[in-house]
Amino acid sequence: MINEEHRQRLKEKVLEIVETHPMIAAIRNGETVTDLQLVALERTMRQELGGENVQLSESNIRKAFNLKVNSLLAFLRELMEIEALPDYQEVVRRNFEEFISQRQFNANQIRFLRAVQNVFLKNRRLEVADLYEEPLDRCGEDAVERWFREEQVDELIEFTERLAA
Repeated sequence: MINEEHRQRLKEKVLEIVETHPMIAAIRNGETVTDLQLVALERTMRQELGGENVQLSESNIRKAFNLKVNSLLAFLRELMEIEALPDYQEVVRRNFEEFISQRQFNANQIRFLRAVQNVFLKNRRLEVADLYEEPLDRCGEDAVERWFREEQVDELIEFTERLAA
């Protein structure tokens, strides 16, 4: 259980970030921000709020603030009532859609990439080894080799590195 002192430390750290981060000021002012800037904000918040004194996670947010969120961007949206701020999952989904639509993938590749997206959202990162493990191995042990060229796999990993939070 989170005590009042810990809740207050969490709130103070969040407010410090809210007051000083240029991205939040831009969002509040109605300025357009890119998805990569939003990912950078999620990453910054994870680093700043994941330290020893604070340790803000989705489960701690639920305990301390009685909010059920699945990203720190969603937490900020709720806490600061910034409707224009999308959830991290929304940003990732949008980017995966764009990644897929900009390339000539067949139906098997698209199904596999949608599964990759789910794995990425769960882990918030992706490594080549993940492509061969549960649940992606359900497509067959050699699915990656059958459906993708090495350059495509490299491009996918590079793409997910930019979205990693």
